[in-house]
Amino acid sequence: MSKAMLAGLGAAGTGVGGLCVYQLSGSDESTKEITISISDLFKASQNKVLLTKTSDASDWNKAWVKYRDANKEREADEWNISGFSGKKTEANAFQEFKDACESKYSIKVRGAGDSNYRRVDDWCTRPKKISELLESEGGIELIPKDDSDNDWTASWKKYRDAHKEGQTNNYKNEDTWKITSWSTDKANETLSTNFKTKCLEQVKQDVVKGKEDKLYGEVKNWCTRVKKVTG
Repeated sequence: MSKAMLAGLGAAGTGVGGLCVYQLSGSDESTKEITISISDLFKASQNKVLLTKTSDASDWNKAWVKYRDANKEREADEWNISGFSGKKTEANAFQEFKDACESKYSIKVRGAGDSNYRRVDDWCTRPKKISELLESEGGIELIPKDDSDNDWTASWKKYRDAHKEGQTNNYKNEDTWKITSWSTDKANETLSTNFKTKCLEQVKQDVVKGKEDKLYGEVKNWCTRVKKVTG
């Protein structure tokens, strides 16, 4: 009876690690390499998201400019996109470019080192947001903006405690996120609205490397709660 072995798929540094998958069959230990679609491989990425039809125009435009600049000096562009030569000076992504990107997502690759994967990574993605990466964490969730005063107050205490002077009850003059009212709010147990606002701003920031990002770790520590079970 044959069985599959999956190894090496997951986060590694700024993207996903290499993929090496083999089918082990019978006693002869014959091996067969298994590939995975680019779209499925990107599900493991900690810092990139594939662009789709519902993606913001601004994200598509940034991706297009990268492709345009990488190919504008070439006799023919990498993907032979219809109409490319007439779009070399334009800053807005056109439909044929978007279609070219999305047509690549189903391509089977051996891993993140595959040239097809790397080109899609360069030209058809946007940065993942901290809020999106946090969704992959088990057991925790971002504190909702509304109807969560107790959770916000508990997080404010964690933030304050992280800025104590050693084992004393005194607080540092400067805080990590440079909250506007830190000097007056730091000694108060009552939730600082400026702290809450800063949390809600930070979760919208781009992930650079992945879960080892300093800001990601801070948001995880200071702006989340135990996941609520609903239903």
